[in-house]
Amino acid sequence: MNQLEQQLGQESKSKASSDYHARKPPRPCGFTVHTVIGCRFACTYCYLPDMGISTTVPQIYGLNGEEITYALLRNKYFLPTRKGSLIAIGSVGEPFVDAQGAQRTMEYVSSFERYLGNPIQFSTKAIVSEEVINWLSKRKIPVNPLITIVTLKHAKILEPQAPDPYDRLDTMKKMRKHGLHPMLFLRPIIPGITTEELEDIIKEAKNHGAEGVVIGSLRVTPLILMRLEKFGVDTREIKDRLRGKPLQPGKQVSVPMREYKEQAIQISRQNGLIPFLSACCASNYVAYLYSGERVPCPGLDYIKGDFCTVCPVNCPALKTEVDEGEVKEYLEKFLNTKNLKIEVEDKYIFVYGVKDRLKDYQRYLLETGFRRRVVFRR
Repeated sequence: MNQLEQQLGQESKSKASSDYHARKPPRPCGFTVHTVIGCRFACTYCYLPDMGISTTVPQIYGLNGEEITYALLRNKYFLPTRKGSLIAIGSVGEPFVDAQGAQRTMEYVSSFERYLGNPIQFSTKAIVSEEVINWLSKRKIPVNPLITIVTLKHAKILEPQAPDPYDRLDTMKKMRKHGLHPMLFLRPIIPGITTEELEDIIKEAKNHGAEGVVIGSLRVTPLILMRLEKFGVDTREIKDRLRGKPLQPGKQVSVPMREYKEQAIQISRQNGLIPFLSACCASNYVAYLYSGERVPCPGLDYIKGDFCTVCPVNCPALKTEVDEGEVKEYLEKFLNTKNLKIEVEDKYIFVYGVKDRLKDYQRYLLETGFRRRVVFRR
C-alpha cells in the first residue's frame, strides 16, 4: 500500500479510491475483478443484457494495473496474500475477448503478482494464444483457468459468436501442456441441452487436459427464457423447476438442479476429474497445487458442507492453528468492548455474552483470516 501511495499520482489514487472495486463486497467465488466490461459472443443464456452490459461492444476497464491493485487494497473487505481473499476475473466480460482485453488482463495479473500474491482465477470462452498461455504459466502466484463449455452439439445456435467448443478444448490442451491447471467450467447447466451431453463434454475435457470440473446452475430472467425459446430450446423443464417463482425483468433467478449436479459429479469422478460445486474451491485447489500447502478454502463451504466435494485439499479434515489472543483482540476492537469471552474451535469462533454487532466486512475479515465461522452465544 505504501509503495503504491508513493508511485501513483493524486489523480490515479482518487480514481482508484472511488472505483467500484474499492468498495464492493466479495462474491462467493471471491473478489470479482473486471478487466473487460461486456462481450461479443452473444450467448443466448447470457445475463449481461439484463445488467445493461453490451454483448456486442466490449469495453476495456478504465483502471491500469497499479490502480486496480490500489482499489482492492482500499476495499475494507479485501485481504491480500496467498492465504487471503480469492480473485476472480471474467464475471461481467470476456477477459480475452481481443488483443486489448488480453493485454489488460495480463496487466492486472502482473500487478496482483507483484503487490498482492492472492490466488487468481479467470473464466473464458476465448481462444487464448500460446504466447499468453506461456506468460500465464510463468506467474509466481496461483492461476486457475476455467474454460466454459456447456454444449458441443448446439454451440452454433446457443453461442453464435463464440469460438467453437473444440477450439476452446484446444486452448485447454495448450494450457495443460504449459503447466497450468485448467478446469472445465460446466456452467450454466441447461436442462435438455447440457444435461443430454454431460458425459461427452466431460470426456472431451478430460482428453484435452482438464484437471477438474466446476459445475454450476443456470440463472434465468424473462429475457433469457425468451431468447432460449426463440432459438428452439424447450424451456418447460426450466419453468417447472422454478416451481412457480415469479420472474421479474432484470432479476436473475437460479434454477434448482441438484440431481444434474450430482450426475455431473459422478461422471467427472468416473473420468478421473475432480468435481467442484463452487469456483472458489477450484481456485483454492490450484493454490494448493502451486504451493504444496493445504489451506482451507476461504469460502468456508466445507463447514456447512452444501458445496464441498472433498477435493484433495480435504478442507473438512484440516486443522489450522490461530492465536486466540489475536482473535480476541480483533473481536474486541470490532465490537468496541473489553474482557470478551471467546472460545476457538477447529471450525468456529464462539463469542459469549454480547450481541452480534459485527459489520459485514468485519465478519468477512475474521472468517476469512482465521478460516472459522463466528458464532455469538448468550
